Amino acid sequence: MHPMNRRLALLAGTAVLAAAPALAQTQQQRAQAAQGQAGGPAATTAPASTGARAEVVTAEEFIRLSTMSDRFEIASSRIAGEKSQNAQVKEFAQQMIRDHEKTSQDRQKVAQVIPGSGAGAGTPLPNGREAQGSRGSAPITNTQSGPQAEGLDQQHAAMLQQLQQASGPALDRLYIQMQVQSHRQAVDLVRNYGQQGDNPQLKQFANQILPDLEKHLEMAQRIQQSLPS
Repeated sequence: MHPMNRRLALLAGTAVLAAAPALAQTQQQRAQAAQGQAGGPAATTAPASTGARAEVVTAEEFIRLSTMSDRFEIASSRIAGEKSQNAQVKEFAQQMIRDHEKTSQDRQKVAQVIPGSGAGAGTPLPNGREAQGSRGSAPITNTQSGPQAEGLDQQHAAMLQQLQQASGPALDRLYIQMQVQSHRQAVDLVRNYGQQGDNPQLKQFANQILPDLEKHLEMAQRIQQSLPS
């Protein structure tokens, strides 16, 4: 190879090596940006307060998040049970109310022996009103969501409002979509805590309710597939 050509080749190779880290960094930034964009629109229907978390939460946080999850399941199912004209959806909603009210009661019993956990959280009140939650779950009292949104954060209250404004097949699809989403989040939360939680009683409770949550998720997914688009 001519000396001049050899020198040009070496310079070109050096430029490629120098550009490689920058290219890798750009690709990484693009990937991170894509993840952020993918999570952006979903934030309106995927409450962060009960979302899947990589880290294991504390006992107090687990109680708060799982209590809010139950409250949302019960409140949204009451709306669907009253407004839906689909027998399958109505039956599922009634089962969600029964099962999650029981979970709330069982959690309260466990929470009573855990200091600083907000033992009163999770007890359903008459006429569909849930008790005020522990720290971080102040009641929402807007006129659209009404008393069923008590003890929920703003995102869950907004989802209830959205559900209240829907009707017909659109209501059924929206309710079941919310149930699939919220149960996926609940399964992740409960499974993670049951495996690595910091309180033995709560870990046992989490492992006890996990099979029911997984069953609820499977049921919601089957109904979702059967609903007309």
